Amino acid sequence: MTRTAEDFQEASPRPESKGDKSPTPPPSEKRSLRQAPTPRTFYNPDTTPQRQHPSRTSSDSRQQHGQQGSPNNQMNGNTLNFPSFQSSSINAPIGRPVATPRNAPHEFINHKRRAAEVLISNPNRHGAGHQGAAPMVRISMGLKSGIPSEVDYALSQLVRISFESGDDLRAEAYPGLSEALFEKLVTIQSLADLHCSEGAGELLEDSKFVKQLEKINEAALVLRNMSLQPDNARYFSRLKNGRQIIVTCMNLPGQSCFTELKHYILDMVEAMAIHFSLAVDDDLFPTLHANLLSDDRGLVLGSLRAICRLVMGRDEANCIGQINKLAIDRIKALIMLEDEDLVSACLDFLYQYTTNEENVEKLIQPPDGIEIVKQLTRLLLYQAVPGDQVVFLTSSSKPIIKTTGIPSLPQEIVSDLLSYAEPDRAAKWMRCCFEEDPSADITQIALWQAYQARFTEYVAAGRPLLPAAEFIKNVSVAFNSASAMVLPIPGGGQKFIIKGIKPRETPMSIKGQVYLSCKWITGTNNTTNGTNGVNGASGISGANGANGTEAAHAQPVQPTKCPAQLATPQDLWVHILKDHLSPPDSTLEPQAKLLCNWGGCERFHPDGDPDRRKMMAHVRTHMPETSPPKSLHPASRHRAANDWLEDPKQIKLVIRRNQTGIDDRGEAAGIPLTAVLVLRNVARRGMFNAKELLIGERPVLFEIMAVNKPLAVYIADLLVEEDEASVDD
Repeated sequence: MTRTAEDFQEASPRPESKGDKSPTPPPSEKRSLRQAPTPRTFYNPDTTPQRQHPSRTSSDSRQQHGQQGSPNNQMNGNTLNFPSFQSSSINAPIGRPVATPRNAPHEFINHKRRAAEVLISNPNRHGAGHQGAAPMVRISMGLKSGIPSEVDYALSQLVRISFESGDDLRAEAYPGLSEALFEKLVTIQSLADLHCSEGAGELLEDSKFVKQLEKINEAALVLRNMSLQPDNARYFSRLKNGRQIIVTCMNLPGQSCFTELKHYILDMVEAMAIHFSLAVDDDLFPTLHANLLSDDRGLVLGSLRAICRLVMGRDEANCIGQINKLAIDRIKALIMLEDEDLVSACLDFLYQYTTNEENVEKLIQPPDGIEIVKQLTRLLLYQAVPGDQVVFLTSSSKPIIKTTGIPSLPQEIVSDLLSYAEPDRAAKWMRCCFEEDPSADITQIALWQAYQARFTEYVAAGRPLLPAAEFIKNVSVAFNSASAMVLPIPGGGQKFIIKGIKPRETPMSIKGQVYLSCKWITGTNNTTNGTNGVNGASGISGANGANGTEAAHAQPVQPTKCPAQLATPQDLWVHILKDHLSPPDSTLEPQAKLLCNWGGCERFHPDGDPDRRKMMAHVRTHMPETSPPKSLHPASRHRAANDWLEDPKQIKLVIRRNQTGIDDRGEAAGIPLTAVLVLRNVARRGMFNAKELLIGERPVLFEIMAVNKPLAVYIADLLVEEDEASVDD
């Protein structure tokens, strides 16, 4: 590439070889070095609509002629030179107008008239003036024709129609359609016999076999969709050889290529089962029984549903009892899975299975019986949603006996107060006997007299009282919201009150512990000679005297409560057992009976009960809780006085709930309902073995009955059945 014409030196001539037959250049021409390569010019046709006539000079013509005539000019220095080329003609497409309703409306206006003219002019023409058969008629005729293309068209259209508008596809409206579909299913037997020996893998590789099997599956799918209508299911069950065809399809080899067809057939059997007859020598039932041991979930699920529909309410011959123990054990194991559909189908099967006493005895045989009962009890809270139900209880219509006076302090509280000097002692005394209430008030004279009456006896011992004026001022120190007020009285007088406090029902200690008062009714304020009919102190029923009756009519009876006040619930219980429920002397009163006189309780009135243990168990329900509520503040580690009230205006009660599935009416539904019905069948027909199994689950059943409201009625029936079984035994 660095050699040029200037630095080239001509070499000496070589002798011409004999083999060189190339022409010798004329002596006038000189050899020269190769020139620079000519730029490549690619083909670029002229697309202008008109032909061009470019002017050519003589030199251009000679140059082009020289290039075409000399082959050396096209390849000089091993470089290709492409000659220029121009197309001599243009091959552009020629457009032709197309008639449309927009640009040629006259062509489409008289279409029907021209068709009528053709019919008149040539009436013998085949199909002239006929719109064709209805779609369903063509589908039905094509299916019966046996022509492969027509059968394929008919099956594809039926699959679409049965899916989109299956409710309108009635078997009775199209005679012969269902029979043709069942005849298509018959071909599966010959197809399986011809190819099943080659193996499942080879079957799927055979395109002809796959095509035929696909068309049979389409026919089965159409029948399956149609059978969901009750009228179609009844029609199919009456077809000749229809049941035998179904059994044949279900008895196909266990190869995977036939699984889809079996699923469609099982759905058909489930829909048609209520129209089939059931007998001991039935050929359909053993086929369904064999599928229970299959490894295919769909076959097991479909077979369980079909068996339940087949024996529902009409298994007098106990055909379901023919199922062997191996299949029953597998069903027991399947209910432990977290598969809702499979568990529901297994429980439906067990419900039908336990309607016979012999089947129940086989089901609960030890040791498997304990496990099946535990699993059924566990399913009572299947997918339960835990939560709390808040209930507000209002007071009863009975009058509530409340003490309006200032409570008297026990001696232990008085001893603690005497250790303080005035005015601290007065402030603490107010807190022990009163509590804040913005709507209540008390007269200043009543407050001062109660304080004076309680501590006057200790003045001689060197503990003087606070003056009355200072005592009244000290109320605001004990209670921030309390204040002394003067109210005018009609008639010109004045009333001096303390606004914002009220007496406690029971006193409170300096440390904040609220005492408990005994609410046992010891008698009435109009008793005469002890003949009021009730020995209130001991709770023993006596004779009703005439004097007591006359006194009762003379003035209203006012109950008198026991004045005892105890620090803890244990002390209150000991007090009741000792003073109010002491054992009566059988020598003095052999027929004495005990009564509950706690706060107006009428549980054993008027006859009473001689059983002291029964009475103690009842009175125990009136006692407050033995353990005080936990609190971080020392002053509130004991219950307030209002918390111990038996009849508050409103009580907030929180009930624990475990809600399971319910239907539109709010009643129990789903797996928990079926599980409790199976347990009830076991309790009714299981005899002694069932009683022994259910006794161990009674605590769990009672708890579920308390927290699961929809199932409470059914569990109560189950427990009643268990109790009746124990009575019969």
